[in-house]
Amino acid sequence: MPEFKFKPFNEMREEDYRTVGFKSGLEIHQQLLTSKKLFCRCPAGMYSDQYNAEILRHMRPTLSELGEYDGTALMEFKTRKEIIYRISRETVCTYEMDDTPPFEINDEALDIAFGLGMLYGSSMVDEVHIARKQYLDGSIPTDFNGQQLFASTEEYL
Repeated sequence: MPEFKFKPFNEMREEDYRTVGFKSGLEIHQQLLTSKKLFCRCPAGMYSDQYNAEILRHMRPTLSELGEYDGTALMEFKTRKEIIYRISRETVCTYEMDDTPPFEINDEALDIAFGLGMLYGSSMVDEVHIARKQYLDGSIPTDFNGQQLFASTEEYL
């Protein structure tokens, strides 16, 4: 890298970012209003304060696609935190409880995601790969969610 002196943000120019190799992206988290959930055939968008059962879960580290355990997940496992999920028989499914492999991704959700990418003038990816992203806060029953890249600016595809 050529000699470069960092400047205050308001003085940085496009060529400065190119010199240091800076790249940035936008990640959008939004639940889509589709008729079915993303990886199963259960209805989506149904919420209720009523529940039929409670499930006690603990963090359980799993091997990544690289065959390694995440160090943070191992540390969280050692805390022995107990998380209680309240479930309704109308909205819960075996996929959410880690008992069923995911079905094919919901076509309706794919159409919406690609449509949003086109609205932003992005290029669509040739293949959609699902990556597991592990959550350690107990916010989802399986401790992970699926993350996908659908579109990108041409410069970074």
